[in-house]
Amino acid sequence: MWPDPEPKDSARPHTYELFEDGRPVGRLEWRSRPRSEAGWYVTLPPRPPDRISVDPSIDALARDIRSPDHDWELNAELSAILSTAMAVDAADRFLHPRAEPTRRRFNRLSTGPYEIHVTGIDTAVLAHAVPELPLTAVSDVRILEGELHEDALTSALRRITLLGGRVVAVFRSEPDSEP
Repeated sequence: MWPDPEPKDSARPHTYELFEDGRPVGRLEWRSRPRSEAGWYVTLPPRPPDRISVDPSIDALARDIRSPDHDWELNAELSAILSTAMAVDAADRFLHPRAEPTRRRFNRLSTGPYEIHVTGIDTAVLAHAVPELPLTAVSDVRILEGELHEDALTSALRRITLLGGRVVAVFRSEPDSEP
């Protein structure tokens, strides 16, 4: 169980530096204490941390006063792990507000098999940030590969660069055709 409040000098398990053009600009972190303020926060020094809206279930977790501490801590840890990718997307929207593109009702997005080669980011961070793709590592290169539509590819690439990773190559291969 975490002490309440968390010590200032201890490393937080879900803390990610945020980058823009290769320069650190802030930090994304999960805070579970105090319970009523649990959630994801973006800190852009010298400003105080801003709580960002990631998912309604996180708001419900912060309102939960009935669960025993041990159960609540397990739920908070699981929420942090499972919502990391959504938190990185929310941090990107916080840093770069933009109008959502209008979509037609039945807009067909083309999908394809992609392979994304990345350096400069820890394997565990990358796995949490882009959970929709299987991850392998060869030397200092992390390789994400799988089927993505264009919007998902754009989101994955934004998450990687926001967390300080460097995309060194993106390959799209045509599906194997059977004879």
